[in-house]
Amino acid sequence: MTRRCNSNNELLSKPVLPVKTEGRAFAVYALVLSLLLSFLLPGCTKIQKKTVSLFALDTYVTITVEGKRADQAVEEAVTLLTELENQLSRTKEGSEIWKLNHSSKEEPVELSPGTIGLLAMTCLYSEKTDGRFDPTIAPLMDLWGFGTDGAHVPGDEEIEEELTHIDYRGIHILEGNLAYVDEGVQVDLGGVAKGYIGKVLMNRIRLYYPNKVVLDLGGNVVVFDSREGTSVGVISPLDSSKLCVIYDLPRGYENSIVTSGAYERYFEENGVRYGHIMDTRTGRPVETDLLSATVINDQGEIADILSTTFFAMGCEEAKKLAISERIDCILCADNGTLWVSSTLKGKVHEQEGWTIEYFG
Repeated sequence: MTRRCNSNNELLSKPVLPVKTEGRAFAVYALVLSLLLSFLLPGCTKIQKKTVSLFALDTYVTITVEGKRADQAVEEAVTLLTELENQLSRTKEGSEIWKLNHSSKEEPVELSPGTIGLLAMTCLYSEKTDGRFDPTIAPLMDLWGFGTDGAHVPGDEEIEEELTHIDYRGIHILEGNLAYVDEGVQVDLGGVAKGYIGKVLMNRIRLYYPNKVVLDLGGNVVVFDSREGTSVGVISPLDSSKLCVIYDLPRGYENSIVTSGAYERYFEENGVRYGHIMDTRTGRPVETDLLSATVINDQGEIADILSTTFFAMGCEEAKKLAISERIDCILCADNGTLWVSSTLKGKVHEQEGWTIEYFG
């Protein structure tokens, strides 16, 4: 299927191919995702294009690579993806996070340098956001039953009880890659793991000198194109068949694009819709004037954390944090305004029904 994107009120002449995502809703629109003709490079090495789709990280993952060694790159990426999932999952018995959640001050566990680094960075941003992003929120999510057939609104007393266990300061990192958690604290890196894994996979794939890479980890998308620019379309939170904005990634750049919102993952009870992004202060779904928040960054884990945090904070508070942290973002407000970082001028194009206002 060929679609055209509106850029500066002029139709782009090149075909684009939508890539469906699960969870956080947005689509990647690549100006060139496949070669129109097969041809030989000097040395008679044929350009390859390899795409693999699989279920991992509790979602559908698609890895697409174009280059001389695309087959090898994709094969290694799939193996690495499995290793990282087994390392970071809190539900897989024996994983590093499972072991951490069964640790104590008397019996800390040794974690790999990668996991320790990710844990430390996550705690740093929990502190920067005053706990608005907290990797220990898992018990509260379990209480509400998001992602299960038993999703429901829990009682006030149940919520208050679980809130006593939600505190990133209950994670303790020691010398020698050792760590433990306080009693009752459960770590879940689901809010940052996809961003981190996407970055690690991209780093590994780029060792094969690809021409183009598109990683879709269930809504967390990482893109790189050494030859032509790539356009990334953010789906409208009001109509999944339309876009609200298109972002142009220049040639030779690598970025993660992560969108958070509560318009896809939710449940309804007694006529009220409850989104899955929780307010760590109240133990209930956030109340916000944003429909979605998109963060663009070359560090996938930061994009993952801050897209969720910005959405939870609301427009004004999110803009302040974006400015102080120098983060490129697109904040989709409920009045039809797209609040866009001024550093993205010339790289974003609003779609019909939306208006861009720059800040910062």
